[in-house]
Amino acid sequence: MNRMLPHLLLLFAVASLACVFLAFEGREANAQAAEPPAGTKAAGLDPFKTSCAPCHTIGGGKLVGPDLAGLKDRVPSREWLLAFLKNPAGTNDDYAKKVKAEFGDTMPAQAALGDNVLNDLIDFMFAGGPGLTVKKLRGATPEDIDLGRRLFTGEARLANGGPSCISCHSIIGLTGLGGGTLAATVGAKHTDLSNAFNRNGGEAGLRASLASPQFLVMKQVFADKPMTEEEVIALTAYLGDVSKTTAPPPGRDYFVIYGIVGAIALLIALDLIWIRRFRNVRKTLVGGSK
Repeated sequence: MNRMLPHLLLLFAVASLACVFLAFEGREANAQAAEPPAGTKAAGLDPFKTSCAPCHTIGGGKLVGPDLAGLKDRVPSREWLLAFLKNPAGTNDDYAKKVKAEFGDTMPAQAALGDNVLNDLIDFMFAGGPGLTVKKLRGATPEDIDLGRRLFTGEARLANGGPSCISCHSIIGLTGLGGGTLAATVGAKHTDLSNAFNRNGGEAGLRASLASPQFLVMKQVFADKPMTEEEVIALTAYLGDVSKTTAPPPGRDYFVIYGIVGAIALLIALDLIWIRRFRNVRKTLVGGSK
C-alpha cells in the first residue's frame, strides 16, 4: 500500500492539472464564441442598430427602454427573452410586469425578424454589444432650437424630402389650427409632442427615436427619406425647449370650431352677394317695365 501511495498521488496531480487545463480551454472557447474575430462584424450588430438602438443602448445608459448591459444576468432565461422579443404584450410574468411598470408597455413585437435574427440579437446583447459604439451628444444651441421649430412647422424643408412634423402632430404654442391630427387616425398613442422629449428618455432617447423611427407609419415614411443628423439634433433641441413650458396643450377642437365659424362666414358672404345680385336684377326688370 505504501508503495502505491506515491503513484496514486502522482495520478491525482496529473488528473487535477488536466481538469484545470480543460477548464481554461473551455473559458477561452466561450470568450472566442462571444467575441467575433478581429476585423469581422457580429451578426446581430445591424439588426440591433435598426430595431433596438432607437430605444436601447448597451452600456450607454437608459433611453426609452432600459440599458441592456448585463442583460444575460438579468433576464430569467434565454428562452424567456426570445418569447418576450416575439410578443412583449403577451408576456406577463413577474419579471415582465416589473420591466413594464418601470418603462411602460410600449415595446413593439419583433416576431417578424424571424428566429435566426432574434437569436443573433440575443447573442449580440449577451456578449455586450461587440462593435457597437455610443456616440457623444453635441450640445444644442439657440440656432438648433430655431431650426427645429421651422422644421417642425414646415417653414424649413427636410433635406431628404420627408414630411414635416406638423403634418401629423400638434405641439404647445402653435398658432392657427394647432397642428395636424393624422397621427390619431393611425392609432398613435401620442399625437401631441409637447412632452415627447421627456417621454422618450430625454436627449439621447429622442435623438435615437428620430434617427431610426420605430412607429409603424413613421418607419415606412422615413425608410427612404431619413432625417440628417443635424435635423435630428435641431428637432430634439426644439422639443426639449418646448417641454420646459407649463402652458396647456393645444385644444383638439380648434379645427371643428374654425370649420363652423368659417362655414357661417361663407354662408353670410354668399347671402350678401345673392341679395345684391337679386336687387340688381329686380331693379333692371322694374326699370324696363316703365
